[in-house]
Amino acid sequence: MTDAPHPTLELITQYLTALKNRDTVAMHAQRSSDFILDWVHGDAFASKPLNQTQTNSFWTPWFAAFSEMDYEVARTIVAESVVVVQWTFTGKHDYVLGLPIFDPAVEPTGKVISIRGVSVYDLEDNLIQKETIYIDQATLWVELGVTA
Repeated sequence: MTDAPHPTLELITQYLTALKNRDTVAMHAQRSSDFILDWVHGDAFASKPLNQTQTNSFWTPWFAAFSEMDYEVARTIVAESVVVVQWTFTGKHDYVLGLPIFDPAVEPTGKVISIRGVSVYDLEDNLIQKETIYIDQATLWVELGVTA
């Protein structure tokens, strides 16, 4: 007899499958109505977390900017109400990457970038309440050719 997957792992697996498939509708369905996306990559006081509406407006331009992309999970740690995922994002930057991601916008470079990160998912009532993302922002900027 095999054990059924842990419910929190199943939820995050569905979410990451939707992310890999660029399915923003399915991603939205996995998040609570008061969902928060916290990008931990800059000044903690200047970089406010995104609410559900702002999060929805984030993923569409990100997916458009990287028409060829892969999201590879390297490690997953599962607990009752928290899932931690270590990942690598690889994508070809072939469309402008502007607000709400970069201001000023970064013009397409045609470069293939690869960045590593960790996402911490806080879960409640079989929905994602909060995603905290730790990314290698410096590598992202260097690979995109962003200058200060």
